[in-house]
Amino acid sequence: MPQSPPRPPELRVVTAFQSGAARRPTGGPKATGAIGVVVTEPTTGLFSDAYYSLLLGGISSALAEQSLLFVLLAPQSTPETEATKSLLVGKHVDGVIMIGLHAHSPLPTLMRDRGIPAVLCGRPRKDVEASWIDCDNREGASQAVRHLLEIGRRKIAVISGDLDMPSASDRLVGYRDALATAGIPFDPTIEEVADYLPDRAHMAMERLMLNHPDLDAVFVASDQMAVAALGVLAQARKRVPEDVAVIGFDDSPYALSATPSLTSVRQPIEEEGREAVHVLMREISDPQEAPRQVILQTKLMIRASTVGAA
Repeated sequence: MPQSPPRPPELRVVTAFQSGAARRPTGGPKATGAIGVVVTEPTTGLFSDAYYSLLLGGISSALAEQSLLFVLLAPQSTPETEATKSLLVGKHVDGVIMIGLHAHSPLPTLMRDRGIPAVLCGRPRKDVEASWIDCDNREGASQAVRHLLEIGRRKIAVISGDLDMPSASDRLVGYRDALATAGIPFDPTIEEVADYLPDRAHMAMERLMLNHPDLDAVFVASDQMAVAALGVLAQARKRVPEDVAVIGFDDSPYALSATPSLTSVRQPIEEEGREAVHVLMREISDPQEAPRQVILQTKLMIRASTVGAA
């Protein structure tokens, strides 16, 4: 599989906030030299999705530079989740990085209440006070749809990720923002949800083609799902981009290996992992550190799936 191209330094917006509830107690047990990385994604997706491999790679390299042990925790059942909570609450690690949490997850609040330094990869829901790192999902999606509008597309569908995750809901809002700004009426019948799963994206694209044969573009909330959509279009003998233009999100290796190569919103995935470690180290060294928000900028990488051989 082609390697992801070198990623240039990205601009970022950093905002800090602090509240009495979020202040962490000082003191605690002797350092263990280990950092827990909690991923709630099923392991089948964890090892096949380029997003997770790049993110975990960034975390791993940053921890190695600090001579810290990487402890991966991927609970798949209720007993495993309870065991994970016990390990974290027992402070068998010095801090926690949480990835891919759903909006209802109790882990961020539990970590805060128990005084355990923690950082989330991905924006949590608004009532959760915690440090987090994310890319500008909303603006990235808007940029993608604006590109489709600029090349003359007007009936633009969307295949969203799991809307229980803020990244997916932000990307859907960004898609709607761009259409509203262009004066294109809201049409819920060209919005599909596929939960970041390629097989569901395949079915979603089939439904879109069946119900809207005049569709001329689709924005897909991940590269993996976009590749599945390309497969459906090929089976339907639809030319990409002549008949239907396609844009993904992540700019993962899937975007480069797709046929045609996939226009995609680049988020600095490896930098997100490294930045999560840096923020966590600050919290470990200073328990009174205010929770921080780090929003990394995105960039649209234009390829053949929207502009053809040009």
